[in-house]
Amino acid sequence: GVANTVILEKLLGAAAEKGYSLDKLAELGYQLNNAGHSIGIALVACTVPAAGKPSFTLAENEMEFGVGIHGEPGIERREFVNLDKTVAQMFETLIAHGDYTRTVRRWDHENNQWNEVQDSKPVLKKGDRVIALVNNLGAVPLSELYGVYNKLEQEATAFGLKIERNLIGSYCTSLDMQGISITLLKVDDAILELWDAPVNTPALRWGE
Repeated sequence: GVANTVILEKLLGAAAEKGYSLDKLAELGYQLNNAGHSIGIALVACTVPAAGKPSFTLAENEMEFGVGIHGEPGIERREFVNLDKTVAQMFETLIAHGDYTRTVRRWDHENNQWNEVQDSKPVLKKGDRVIALVNNLGAVPLSELYGVYNKLEQEATAFGLKIERNLIGSYCTSLDMQGISITLLKVDDAILELWDAPVNTPALRWGE
C-alpha cells in the first residue's frame, strides 16, 4: 500500500543477504505486506506526461483522501483544514480500517498449479511496535514532512503504539503530486534486526 513497498524492499534485501531461500523470502513478503498499513492524501494531483494534465482537480480547501501510488484519485474528497487535522484523520483511518480478509491466488511451482488461500490483515492495536514512514509523494518540502511526523508521533503515543524506527523523506513519489503518505508496519525483534542490518543504496544508507 502506497509506500510500504520501500520498507519491504529493505527488509527482504536484508533477509536475502542472510541467506533466506526464495520461498522463505516470498513468505516473509506476504507477512510484511499484511503487517503494513498505508494511506496517502494529495492537495494537488500529479501530471502524467502522456495525459499532459493533472489526474484530478481540487479546490483550494479540498484534499484527495486515499490516493494511489500512481496518482490515482482517492477513496473520497475531504475538506482540508490544516496539517494536524489531516494527519489525525489519516491515523484514524489506518487504525479503524486495517482489518480485512481476502482470497489470494498463489502459484504452487512444485505442483504447477494455482492455489487459493485466505489472506488477512490484522488491525493495529495498543501495545504494537511499528516502523513509521512519512513519505513525500512528490512536491512537499521536507520541513512539512517533519511536521507530519511530529503529529503522527503524538497520535501514535496517545493510541498506544510504540514507534521503534522512523523514516522521513522522498522515498516513493508520484511525479509532481503535492501530497504525503503515512505507513505503519507492525514489527518484532526479528524484523527490527533485518531493518537495522547494514544497507548501502542511493536512498538508504546505514551500518557498515
